Amino acid sequence: MTPGVVGEIEAPGTRVAQARRAMGLTQRDLASRLGVSLWTVEELEGGRRDPARHLDAIAELTDRSEGWFRGQVGDEPAAGVLMPQAHAESGAASGSARGRGLVLASLGALVLVRFFTEVLGVLPRALNFIDIPLLAVLVVAAAALHVHPTEREEATRYLPAAVLVLLLCVIAALANPSRVELGPVLVFVYGFLGPLLLYWSVYRLWPPGSALFLSRLLVGLLLVQLAVVALIDVPRFLSSDNPDEISGTFGENPYQLVFFLLVVAAVLAGIFTFEHRRAVARFAPALFLAILGVILLAQYRALLFTTALTILVLTLVLGSARIRGLVAGVVVAVAFVTALSYTSQAFPILNFAPVVSTFQSDPTSYVSERGRALSHFARLYGDEPRYIGTGTGPGTYSSRAWQTFSQINSTSESNVQGRYVSLLTGGEAYGTDVSRKYVEPQFKKGKSIQGSKALTAPFSSYGALLAEVGLLGFLVMVGIYIRAFAQAIRMTRVARLRAHPGDPLPALVFGSAMALFVLLQMGFLENWLEVARVTFPTWILLAVATKEFRARYGSARI
Repeated sequence: MTPGVVGEIEAPGTRVAQARRAMGLTQRDLASRLGVSLWTVEELEGGRRDPARHLDAIAELTDRSEGWFRGQVGDEPAAGVLMPQAHAESGAASGSARGRGLVLASLGALVLVRFFTEVLGVLPRALNFIDIPLLAVLVVAAAALHVHPTEREEATRYLPAAVLVLLLCVIAALANPSRVELGPVLVFVYGFLGPLLLYWSVYRLWPPGSALFLSRLLVGLLLVQLAVVALIDVPRFLSSDNPDEISGTFGENPYQLVFFLLVVAAVLAGIFTFEHRRAVARFAPALFLAILGVILLAQYRALLFTTALTILVLTLVLGSARIRGLVAGVVVAVAFVTALSYTSQAFPILNFAPVVSTFQSDPTSYVSERGRALSHFARLYGDEPRYIGTGTGPGTYSSRAWQTFSQINSTSESNVQGRYVSLLTGGEAYGTDVSRKYVEPQFKKGKSIQGSKALTAPFSSYGALLAEVGLLGFLVMVGIYIRAFAQAIRMTRVARLRAHPGDPLPALVFGSAMALFVLLQMGFLENWLEVARVTFPTWILLAVATKEFRARYGSARI
């Protein structure tokens, strides 16, 4: 007997999932043949329902003995039925709970670690870089798994494009040998391509039938954010009149809190629509109001338009699914208007009135202002057309990688990496001829619009890609995100039409779509496609949603 194949696998639900996959069946296929609901199959495979009642039928459908599902020693699959694959799948199944735990723990650590390093200060700030060892652990764990060929295919969906981006980075570096340095190049590659490697890892590790675990974690993390804001951030804000105090567990990074709340608001709207029997669904209207109130208190005004647009899309998508979805969308929209009205009147220091007035008089003003701020890369192309093809080199112009090494002496509290980079560079700030000519002057003279320089800053993931790896690198990288967004939208369309009451999948799929929708906008506003606490949760959510979707419906529709 192979260790870990029979003796270690005793959960019947895990073996049901393994046998189903070995036969090439989706959860929907198995549910149809058993004459039960899709939700029943998910509960069976997730270990939340005893499969004894259905075991004889499942054994017959998968051509295995009932004893095999109970983990009885000596009970192997019937002769001739995918024996090598059965052993491989058994090995994968033995680590299913472990893989799920790794994924959930990683997401929790990413969201909470800054609370302990920056808010409470009880852990060293070096742990802010926890995303790096977490990715390494997930990659190693995923590589050790034996998975079904169809799962390997889906897991590598984005890797060919990622390899192309990596190749273009190498070409850009070789074309600019006097300008690039190893450190910025590695940070650039990690920032843009790390999330794609994370998707591969999470997809391999996540066991289908566990969607509810992720949903509960997201709701739990939401409650933690609201508690921290209410008990710690708001009192500090009221005593200092500094809206930067509103950051939840994200330390000195309120925009990360805003992103997280928008994503969880979408998941919560999905729960309200499709899982109305869950306890949290009953409190959804109050939670929507609290979420949007916190977003407004955080006063990250550059994301106000993004928030409004996300709520509009949320309303349209859910409203087209069913009446309860329309109610959810309307409730969120009303909560947004109510929260905006209240915070504008109760906290005049936030200066929302001028922002709202600007939106009403000229809705395109922020977009046009942002476009002017990013015109510097167009001047770069005009001055040196070869950069259209080769770029200036990864980490040399305006990416977060460039900022990491060029602003090591910044006194900003959020500049955690400065002290560590300084040790690597001997305290010497990094600079290039192109950044000094095009980026730094604009950064220094950038004007403040309604109290914020976000719209006039020369930083954007899109501009950084265009400048540093050329037009092709930009098209491939942005194309990856657009493809992922289209994938999430397609899954949302299928899941919302075929969902049964209580299914946690539609909410997760919808949350992944909204996460990518917000992230695509944020890449225009700053270098957020390179921020792990924004990109990593997005790709974790997409990987889990895709894995769960394929278990139910197969791959034809995505």
